[in-house]
Amino acid sequence: MAQSNISGKPGLIYIPTARYVPDGNMEIGLHFFPSNYGFNSDNQNPGRVLSMNLTVLPRFDININVLQLFSTASNPVKLGLGDRQLDFRYLLLKESKTRPSLAFITSTPTSISPTLLTHALVATKHFNVAKQWDAEVSAGYGSPYHVYRKGSTLDNYGLFANMAFEKKEAYAYHKRYLEGPFGGLSLTYRSKIGLMLEYDSQHINAGIYVKALKNWVIQAAVLNGDQITFGSAYNFSLLKQSRRMLSLGKYQAKPEMPARADADIINPGYRKLRGNFENVTWDSAGIISYEQRLNRNPFPALYQLKQLFADSVNMDFVPLFQGIPIAKYRLKEKLEVGEMSDAFRQRQKLRGKFPFHRNGYSLDFWIQPYFNAIFGNFDKPVQSNTSIAVQSQIFLLPGMSLDFGILFPIVNDLDNRPKKIRPAPVFLNQFYSRDHNHISASAGFFQNDQYGINIQYRRANLQRPWSFGVEAGVTGDYYYPNKGVYYGNMNNLLVILDAAYLLSNPDITFKVSGGRYLAGDTGVRLDMLRQFSNIEIGFYAMTTSNGSTIGFNFTIPLFSGKLLNSKHVRLRTATEFPWEYNYTRGYHIGERYRTGYQLDQKLRQYHSQYLNRQYGLK
Repeated sequence: MAQSNISGKPGLIYIPTARYVPDGNMEIGLHFFPSNYGFNSDNQNPGRVLSMNLTVLPRFDININVLQLFSTASNPVKLGLGDRQLDFRYLLLKESKTRPSLAFITSTPTSISPTLLTHALVATKHFNVAKQWDAEVSAGYGSPYHVYRKGSTLDNYGLFANMAFEKKEAYAYHKRYLEGPFGGLSLTYRSKIGLMLEYDSQHINAGIYVKALKNWVIQAAVLNGDQITFGSAYNFSLLKQSRRMLSLGKYQAKPEMPARADADIINPGYRKLRGNFENVTWDSAGIISYEQRLNRNPFPALYQLKQLFADSVNMDFVPLFQGIPIAKYRLKEKLEVGEMSDAFRQRQKLRGKFPFHRNGYSLDFWIQPYFNAIFGNFDKPVQSNTSIAVQSQIFLLPGMSLDFGILFPIVNDLDNRPKKIRPAPVFLNQFYSRDHNHISASAGFFQNDQYGINIQYRRANLQRPWSFGVEAGVTGDYYYPNKGVYYGNMNNLLVILDAAYLLSNPDITFKVSGGRYLAGDTGVRLDMLRQFSNIEIGFYAMTTSNGSTIGFNFTIPLFSGKLLNSKHVRLRTATEFPWEYNYTRGYHIGERYRTGYQLDQKLRQYHSQYLNRQYGLK
């Protein structure tokens, strides 16, 4: 791990490098720049760049950065957040003993404020110069031309409309960033401290960086012998699995229990396992079925059971979702997926007596955050509608659940709806899965202030790359004013068809979808989704009759685990927090609502390839 440049890319101070970054590495950084060497102004305001860099494929990085200027008495700033860029870096050549690495870097042409746009080719070579000293030498060339949208953020034209290809010097706020040849050198001592010297195509800059912790870097530099810049970045791997999640938990010796009694299949000596698993049965055919609601990733539970039954080489494990079997897995040298017989399904159905939470289910409560945000003015750079809900779920029949809860508003800068304690989304959901056919049907009050009915169907073989789906729903608007609840007519029709393909290596899904969206617009959308160990991150582009946009989304766990736990009641954190950002706001482009879970995302977690890759990295 080493330092990143001003925009968050692997680099020195202002320049990028062709440094190799391991697959699955994520880095979050914050860098400050002085007024005379800034961006998006007449060199009168200092500012900062917040960035996130992710290696989504071996050799391929995606970088997101947001620029914000600081307001001064002499030069007040009205804009909350300025330039927002999406950059791509591809390593054309990996470094070898005789040749340097070579990377091509480009920004998307969708930006209206192109001061941080990067179109460059750069090479990097590493040398060992002394026993504990290493050197990194980079040289590159930045294009004097750029491609961007020449217009205003107040106009809703197509995402690629008003495209301009012109010399950088023609732009009103031209800063000559990475225009022409650039290069630099860094010297590192014991991978802990480094010195940097660079020519950024306009100035000579010098700096130092220090690795404060294992994954944390702090850096500072002097630009052209004139002003100081500094920043910090923290990185981590999204492919590493937590040892805590894979462990069996603390062992507590207890008296021996009958080995085949359903209530005692999970060894009573392991306190963690008994608190994590519900509806556990050991079938006469040697199949253990169970439900686990603490983690969105099903692999840790499979691996824990594999350790517990290490002596049983032919043991099969069947995870349940709302009491319905998803698939049958066997963990040998590789993770194998088998077919579930009709006899097993029938026996499982006979055990499904859910009223009053039989079969060892806890009355489950979890804390779920809700967050919707846009970029605002300088006083409120981020305007949001933020709430916290305490939600619960009761299983009524096999596959059928009632979700309900109470929502507590925290901040609302987006609209004039009152901040009042009110019901969280309340809905019935029926899940069904058999022979690669999967259905999720919901009715009630959903997220995004929609009520009505929604049906999702997916044809998905959890061992094959292709899957196909359709979603349809009829909903109306609802919200809670100061008194009572407001209902609109159920006249919002949503119909979306999709096809998805999972690459064989790594776990990246390409998905194309299209149809009629919530605001009545019709169009198509292309998604690229990468599954890491516990996090899913996606990037998308879409165009509808209301306009075009690009964006990203992620689904992350929130320190998943139990907060309070008794024999029949449990309070925990949410298994996941989903969030999506789009570049163009305010024009209702491809909007939709959530019904607790998306069927295609749920099934991706159980795909044999995704689980097998984690099994190989354990």
